[in-house]
Amino acid sequence: VNHYKESDLQDRKVVIYCNIKPGKMRGAESQAMLLAATKDKGSPNEVCELLDPPAGAKEGTRVQAGKVEAGAASEGASVKYIHKVWGVVQPCLKMSDKKEATFQGATLTFPEGTVTAKTLTGCGIY
Repeated sequence: VNHYKESDLQDRKVVIYCNIKPGKMRGAESQAMLLAATKDKGSPNEVCELLDPPAGAKEGTRVQAGKVEAGAASEGASVKYIHKVWGVVQPCLKMSDKKEATFQGATLTFPEGTVTAKTLTGCGIY
């Protein structure tokens, strides 16, 4: 919320983590979280860049990490407890030195290509 203006997000494709416990953000209900490469998280020097899906990626397509499809671990899980799945998954999400998003070292991909960030490397994804 602090890193982007609404106009920056208008008509922009993003990578999201879906079906989280509903919460209010700026007065509206949210059931998804935008994924971003984040350097120095929580510090005054925090830098945040939304992850970019590859050109041509279709809305609703699940991201892959090697043979693992995103959402597979949370399939059928109660939204009430989905934060427990996120607590296991999130520490495994990192940016590579090639500006590619990874899960346990496997590059995150769509059929159209790789998930990237503009400039950040070697940091977490939140």
